[in-house]
Amino acid sequence: MRIHFSNVNFGSRTGPNTFAHRLASELSTRGFEIVDDRDYDSCLIFIEPSSRIIPGKRVIQRLDGIWFKPEEFETKNRLIKQTYDSADHIVWQSKFDKNMTTRHWGDRTGTVINNGIALNGKRRDTGLDDLRKKYDTIFVTSANWHRQKRLKETIQLFLGFLERGVNGFLIVMGSNPDSSLNHPRIGYTGSLSHDACLGIYSNADWMIHLGWLDHCPNVVVEALSVGCPVICTDSGGTHEIVKNSGLVIPESFKYDFQLLDYDQPPGLNLDASLPPRPDVDNSHLDIKLVADAYAKVIIG
Repeated sequence: MRIHFSNVNFGSRTGPNTFAHRLASELSTRGFEIVDDRDYDSCLIFIEPSSRIIPGKRVIQRLDGIWFKPEEFETKNRLIKQTYDSADHIVWQSKFDKNMTTRHWGDRTGTVINNGIALNGKRRDTGLDDLRKKYDTIFVTSANWHRQKRLKETIQLFLGFLERGVNGFLIVMGSNPDSSLNHPRIGYTGSLSHDACLGIYSNADWMIHLGWLDHCPNVVVEALSVGCPVICTDSGGTHEIVKNSGLVIPESFKYDFQLLDYDQPPGLNLDASLPPRPDVDNSHLDIKLVADAYAKVIIG
């Protein structure tokens, strides 16, 4: 069967494009052919189409949320909603995403399928050896930073752990950190390759990801895939993929899918104590299982 990935750049390192590359590679091992938009059997659209839709061919829309700032809801969602209304099947990244779209646009035939990755076990990263000699607990956080990702709160949570006696160090990865503190136990790496990130996740003790109303962040998928437990909140879809493999901090504001400015996240109670490090269950993120679920949807 020939599949066309629409609105995908396989050379890009962004979350959706990285997952698309992993999915396409895995589907190819099953005999699916990845083709352009000139002739295909099924079209898998990431969010909204950027290429030709052939009448009569099967169309699947993969959604990673919708725009929900009040001033953006009608304009930025126009083509997304048109695709949502006309597609043969919807794939939502998380139950959170499904609940949001069905709340605003009504239900559709579809499936919730989390993002996935190859589960290759722990990786060696000698760059952390010196930190290991000084600190008992290494934390990591990673994002393309903006206010919704809550870097300021991440740093506050980490400093609280230090005050409660944790001998730790925080590694902040990703571009454009919107909050920074010159502190001897915090290091900033900037943007790194996926392999470098996986190496650090594999040798860290905890990831902190406090992003507000996040959908199914690939950085969390990657951390869990190499056995790194995650500290997150109970908003959005992140806690759905973390499950019992970490610490879930309750939000003070209960989100009910209303339109609002997600770049103004509410405050958090950051008095949490660090629990014993749990075993990580990442079996649900295996790209082989994820590709199996997509294959069923694509074939129809």
